[in-house]
Amino acid sequence: MLLKKSRLRKVLLILALLSAAVPAAPLSEAELLNSFEQQFREKLQKAKVPGGAYAIVQGDRILKLGHYGVRSVGERATVNADTVFRLASVSKTFAGVSLVQAQQAQQLELQQALSKYVPELRLRTPELTQSLTLEQVLSHSSGFWAHAFEDLIEADQTPAQILPRLKELSPVCPLGRCYSYQNVFFGLLGNALERATGQKYDQLLNQRLFQPLGMQTASVGLAPLLASRNKAMPHERGGKGWRQVKPKANFYRVSAAAGVNASARDLAIYLQAMLGQRPDVLPPQVLSQLQQPLTRMPGKPRWPVWQQFKQVSAWYGRGWRMVQYDNEKLYYHAGVVDGYRPYIAYSPQSGYGLVLLTNAEADVIGPLAGWFWQQVLTTPQQLRLAQQAQTKGRRSGG
Repeated sequence: MLLKKSRLRKVLLILALLSAAVPAAPLSEAELLNSFEQQFREKLQKAKVPGGAYAIVQGDRILKLGHYGVRSVGERATVNADTVFRLASVSKTFAGVSLVQAQQAQQLELQQALSKYVPELRLRTPELTQSLTLEQVLSHSSGFWAHAFEDLIEADQTPAQILPRLKELSPVCPLGRCYSYQNVFFGLLGNALERATGQKYDQLLNQRLFQPLGMQTASVGLAPLLASRNKAMPHERGGKGWRQVKPKANFYRVSAAAGVNASARDLAIYLQAMLGQRPDVLPPQVLSQLQQPLTRMPGKPRWPVWQQFKQVSAWYGRGWRMVQYDNEKLYYHAGVVDGYRPYIAYSPQSGYGLVLLTNAEADVIGPLAGWFWQQVLTTPQQLRLAQQAQTKGRRSGG
């Protein structure tokens, strides 16, 4: 006997609600890679981004190195996995690694005052000068207003010109108590490393990270970027599309905050080391220090992926951002500077890591990263429900 239309509508509604409550089965590895490649191309094409690259790793495997478009509008040279991009604030992760390495080598102590290693630093009071630690600057808990004197970097002033202005600052909260993102202060961590180790910052990264990991295109500074034959040039909006601009030196001068360049392939190697695959370079005791949440950020992460977990909070650690969800963490950093948008992230729980690089400031990174982690990060309960749904579907012939 056929169902009445009204009853049929009710049944269909109930079925729709039940199917919405049961998560889709996790994508296979091949499906994940193919779907991401498609979305990457579609989003960059729709935003008319000149060029971009990405990398997906899982444990000790580089699963995919993808690329799209050209290094510069109006030219034929295409982006590939070895094309060098500016990393903007993703550079802060390298500073965090270097500081923890230096502490492990007993060359400095993160709980010591920054002024011990940067003696020319003068804050509003001697007490304040002697109290602000390397760790507080590294974890963005200095207590000063966010982005302090960053406008002077934008105005092309040098760190030497900006440094005397820091004594004008008064904390907006006690040291170590609240999150406030900084670039000028963070840049001083490079000075501290140089004084503590006796090496230039670029040489230090090259010796302790780039060369040991085999990151062949990684560098620090504007000059190496310009010297690269395979580099992505920055683009800003112009008319209906994007126009190429010259890379600026301003944020490169605060190298610890924003001075690193690298390719998608290099960053894939870096993520593998962060996932514990290179203990000869980044041993467990270094990784454990880098993975500690130190400064809680206000608000809650808003991506849909986080809505499935009961407890979610955002933190900043030693050069890395992190989202703590239930008993797990996702570590990441993004950046934006003068025509570049980089992103890097990894999940110890899943073993996955993701790199995204573009040579234009289009808003494509967030949606792509959000979609990726939505596929990869699931709760045990959701995984069981999805597996049960698959089993029922096979039994019913669906």
